[in-house]
Amino acid sequence: MENKFYNRFTKIIRSCNYDNTYKMAWAKSIVELCSTKELNEDNIVITLHDITFKFLKYYWNQTIFFDLVQGSNLKKPPVILSLTKNLIEKYFITIGKKQPEVFEKVEDRFSNIGLKADYEKTINNIERTLKFDVSWRFDNIEDNSPKLYQYTKGDNSLIIKKCNAQILKNNEQDLYDLINYRWSLILETFNSSPRINKKVRIIDERNIKRNSLSKFKTYLDIENPNHHCFICGKETQNTELSIDHVIPWSYMYSDDIWNLVYVCQHCNSIKSNVIPTKEQIDKLKERNNKLLSILENKGISNKEVDELKLSIEKDYVNKFWTGCKG
Repeated sequence: MENKFYNRFTKIIRSCNYDNTYKMAWAKSIVELCSTKELNEDNIVITLHDITFKFLKYYWNQTIFFDLVQGSNLKKPPVILSLTKNLIEKYFITIGKKQPEVFEKVEDRFSNIGLKADYEKTINNIERTLKFDVSWRFDNIEDNSPKLYQYTKGDNSLIIKKCNAQILKNNEQDLYDLINYRWSLILETFNSSPRINKKVRIIDERNIKRNSLSKFKTYLDIENPNHHCFICGKETQNTELSIDHVIPWSYMYSDDIWNLVYVCQHCNSIKSNVIPTKEQIDKLKERNNKLLSILENKGISNKEVDELKLSIEKDYVNKFWTGCKG
């Protein structure tokens, strides 16, 4: 019985179509909810409201940091993604800045910042979409094996046997790996963004940490000792100096010397995740050539220098800039 249930569950994940990522979010929700529940009853009840909360969390974290496309139709994105984006935009407007935060850190703030009604409306609309367009599709495959759980289209909850819920709980990590892998494959058909797999896995982490960029100051100081802002050109005091990713971090999801420059705090605060202009890209390429020449003349040879040299040889600046625009 265990093999039939597990095989059916994984078969659905492996054989899903590439139209959107709803099935992956549904599968991950079921696994996460079974893994966090006390399985004391013979039948485990999972509400659509609980699943809705997971959907919003997954799409919020992927969107607010990386703005990943989640469906094949660019003119008509998945409804749940649009609902999530609308809530994110209202959150940004309300706090007055585009500062990304994981959902786990903001879920309790909506009431305090006047977005309780918007949050509840988003939850209700996502739940309505799940009930009539998503819930019944997941387990709807031509297979002689028993259904995964008891559910009728329009119900507010599904019922899964304790033994089957325990299977999901026991195989939690393997299932997360499979779901994330398939989710990444789907996203790679819609997005040219690098490191898709890492961006999918990040939604399993409570804290999305960005590394300190202070280690790059030595290299930036060599080429730009007077700390001229890359954007406005003004000489900047140390107290007002920031290190910025020319091609946004939300696209690259990495810190590379060839993509880092000094900017004043004012320019950095208004830049947000704006895609750089061609002029800025040409300026960055010129800076990289100059920086490499200085480092080589000084006899400096290490990982950062090798990466800088490789970025010039492979024209990373243009390649990633082009992908970012797409």
